[in-house]
Amino acid sequence: MKNDHDLFIEFYEKYKNKLLNYLMYRLNFNKELSEDLLMDIVLKAYEKFNSFNQKKGSFKNWIFTIAHNHLLNHWRDQNKKKTVDIEAVQLNEKLAVQSGVEEKVDKSIEMDQIQEVLVKMNQKTSELLILKYINDFNNKEIAKILKKREGAVRTGLTRAVRQFKELYKKLYNN
Repeated sequence: MKNDHDLFIEFYEKYKNKLLNYLMYRLNFNKELSEDLLMDIVLKAYEKFNSFNQKKGSFKNWIFTIAHNHLLNHWRDQNKKKTVDIEAVQLNEKLAVQSGVEEKVDKSIEMDQIQEVLVKMNQKTSELLILKYINDFNNKEIAKILKKREGAVRTGLTRAVRQFKELYKKLYNN
């Protein structure tokens, strides 16, 4: 039987990259700050691991709730609210599949455009998109993390995708 320390390490290893990606996109790709906050979150989670109950929910939900709350506290403390967003990560993953140079250049330009649109979106909208499309949370999990009703999350995601499409068209299809 694994002790709490070993179990925490196992869970952490499974989700550390997703947590770092989440932080990177929420912090405008500031890697140093993202890594610092990740360490704060991991320490906080480790200290509170004895309160984690697998019967009440997944470790993934639990630690992303801690990360979400830590980010809110960070922004409150720093009095700044920067955002970036989501489908950029999905696109990055797709770009990782090797393709021809011309295709890479086209996708690189498209990636820059997507990132620009995402930066212009409001914080709440980008939060929904990041959790859904980057971190693969379902609507129920997102609702729990954000302390919202599942219906509100579903509606918010529909609006977020629509807002993303409209903003993209406005900026790049004129």
